[in-house]
Amino acid sequence: MTERKTVYANADGVRRTLIVDDERPNCVVVQTEQDVEPILASVARDREIFVHNGPNKVIGRVPVAVSEQACLEQWGEDDWRRWWNGDGRAYRIWRPGAWL
Repeated sequence: MTERKTVYANADGVRRTLIVDDERPNCVVVQTEQDVEPILASVARDREIFVHNGPNKVIGRVPVAVSEQACLEQWGEDDWRRWWNGDGRAYRIWRPGAWL
């Protein structure tokens, strides 16, 4: 089994690697990596400065890998709610301690 990895995009803190396996030539995998520390820092900052008294509120910021997964899996409202209340809680700006 020979697996080849090719980085085809590395910009704006997001790195994408194409993975091809000789045993499955018709199947490719795209691995997405992102440094989330700058996102978490901006979320912490915005929790302090955003005013949430209007009808529109910024819930938070979604990492690229999560948004790509949501598109692939065609997430609905319940899937997003599960993510925001679970793994996504660290990325929430509005009501980070509450349930959505």
